[in-house]
Amino acid sequence: MQQDINASDKKSDSGNVENKFTASELANILIDAKIKLPRLVSHYAKEMDIEYENVFIKAQKTRWGSCSDRGNINLNCLLTQVPPYVRRYVIVHELAHRKEMNHSERFWKIVADEMPDYQKSVRWLKKHGDSIIDRL
Repeated sequence: MQQDINASDKKSDSGNVENKFTASELANILIDAKIKLPRLVSHYAKEMDIEYENVFIKAQKTRWGSCSDRGNINLNCLLTQVPPYVRRYVIVHELAHRKEMNHSERFWKIVADEMPDYQKSVRWLKKHGDSIIDRL
């Protein structure tokens, strides 16, 4: 079982060629993300007293993050392109799945305990997330 944060199913007109990341830009984003994101996962996991197995970073067109039942945290490299509070929310969200592999009240309490204003991040992703993911 895997829990994830999906990008919106709706498609915008922002998928035209001039908005796409070049291969070079995407390579640099991946390099940066593979350095920064695992460090952030480690930091927040310690704060939340949560253990995990591995962190995998990919360029994904449909997900910001996911957590497998094996304890792996999967993150979209494009998290380096969003505001820090949104990046934190996605990581906290996925780490919370290490305690609750669902979206129950207990799950959302774990998220809210770590990040009381997480709804601000949810709104940001709904409003701006597609325009970033569509650049892949």
